[in-house]
Amino acid sequence: MRSWIGLLGLSLTIMVAVSWVTLQTTNQNASFVRKIGGLPTGQYWWFVDVYQNQLFIVDVYGNKVDITDKIDLDPTPPFYVARVNPDTEQLVEEFTTKQLRAVAISAEREQRPDSWLAQDYDYWVYDSQSNTAYALKPVRWDEWGEERYTGVHVIDVQTRQQKKFLEAPYVGAIALHPNRGKLYVAVVGGETREIRIFSTTTLQLVKTLPYKSDGPIWDMKFTRDGSRLFCCVYGRGILVIDTLSDQFEVWKKPSEMPINFGFPTEIVSMVLSSDEKEIYLALREGEEKGRVAAIDIAQKKLVRVLELSPTGCTSVVVIGDKLFAACLDGVYVIDIPAWRKKQ
Repeated sequence: MRSWIGLLGLSLTIMVAVSWVTLQTTNQNASFVRKIGGLPTGQYWWFVDVYQNQLFIVDVYGNKVDITDKIDLDPTPPFYVARVNPDTEQLVEEFTTKQLRAVAISAEREQRPDSWLAQDYDYWVYDSQSNTAYALKPVRWDEWGEERYTGVHVIDVQTRQQKKFLEAPYVGAIALHPNRGKLYVAVVGGETREIRIFSTTTLQLVKTLPYKSDGPIWDMKFTRDGSRLFCCVYGRGILVIDTLSDQFEVWKKPSEMPINFGFPTEIVSMVLSSDEKEIYLALREGEEKGRVAAIDIAQKKLVRVLELSPTGCTSVVVIGDKLFAACLDGVYVIDIPAWRKKQ
């Protein structure tokens, strides 16, 4: 693995469209960047996820498996999980589980109407008003080490009966509109890359949005009012859907879909800031050069980049004014207001 030295204050520049953006280079000693303590040292495929402000750090390749100089590993349960208090940034507890996603991990440990879903499903979105869950059951791991699903199970949570199965070649991500009227399903199959939109009333397909890219969508995030859906196209960029018209927004040239922002590295994860002014992207080059980037939504452009780690970043989540970024060498915490002042 190539060596990397983080020099605080070093600036790099890249060309983005017609403007120059300064990339801030930092290390874990920067005033607005910290590292979660108590995790094993070495390199692990850490994944950070959140459900109702519960923060979980998961070792995807098994129970504390150091992956330094290892290749071709498959995700292997039981998974080591550390639950972290997002306020104190301290480990609260450590345990193992067969689950990877926060919604399922928390469901196993709580008494909720949807807790029983963790017995059979890996991930779901739950409409508590209609007692309906839209759930994913794993089928296989793909070449990127991500799970693939052959469709969406629509479940009556109270009766535990399946209402319908929304079949698809493979599903990368699902998102339920905040008004609960539409379900967005990212589909991957052969040459197919599209987002299918279903009515939750009829469970019928109402629209299909194809996009041209070899990258699947694994992350989709709504704004709170549901007016926009942001989609992270793995390794390639983002797509933004105007959910009133259910059309892709054109942020740059119409031909630039997904929107790349000129990154020379892979985009692997995405999250919105709490005030919804920015999008944060996790970046890496293979297993190296972990960075996070900030996109100003109003300006529709890249405004900041932080170099966090010599190892790749895998995922990002936001809780309040903190951005949590998982890299192979640990999980970093960035104070968002302080980071913005460095712009």
